[in-house]
Amino acid sequence: MKRAFCDHCHFPLRTCVCPFLGSLIHNRCKIVVLQHPSEVKVAKNTVRLLSLQLSNIEVVQGESEADFSDIRSRLKSQVCALLYPSENAMTLDETRVQQEQPNIETLVVLDGTWKKVHKMLMLNPWLMSLSHVSFANLPENQYHIRKAEQAFSLSTLEATAHFLHLYEQISPAPFYQALAGMIGQQTRHMPDHVKLRYLSDE
Repeated sequence: MKRAFCDHCHFPLRTCVCPFLGSLIHNRCKIVVLQHPSEVKVAKNTVRLLSLQLSNIEVVQGESEADFSDIRSRLKSQVCALLYPSENAMTLDETRVQQEQPNIETLVVLDGTWKKVHKMLMLNPWLMSLSHVSFANLPENQYHIRKAEQAFSLSTLEATAHFLHLYEQISPAPFYQALAGMIGQQTRHMPDHVKLRYLSDE
């Protein structure tokens, strides 16, 4: 028997996240997520939550330069930046006033493991030619359900929420509420010994 899915959030009914979603968040800076194909069907992937919360977001699946040819062409007419902690990245922090922030019309965010993101960057040198932005300080990782590869890792939702908080003064609370709701829905169906493996560090 096929699983029943929610018509709105498209999660299985037993893990529906609709009760944890607030009003649609209207962001001026467009978020373009380049999502590695291996992440598309991951139940715990946070891009699905972002797509339900933001009014101005586009998700493009792919890995190679050919996969992203259309979005790359459309981005040429916009002021774009890549959210990536390179050596030359502009750092955003709480102390900058709005007038001091870099002008960004579209933020490109890569969604995948660090290994997959690195491969996407190698296959798409045009991404490295974009301006890069990063954070002076990172918020505490809330994504306990999926172990981070690096101590400083944030989920795509957390990184995007932090950017919008610093760049547009959008509260990150609704994003974290949805994330906590998804984690709760996913873990309540886990056996206790598996649940402890994920949540023991909380």
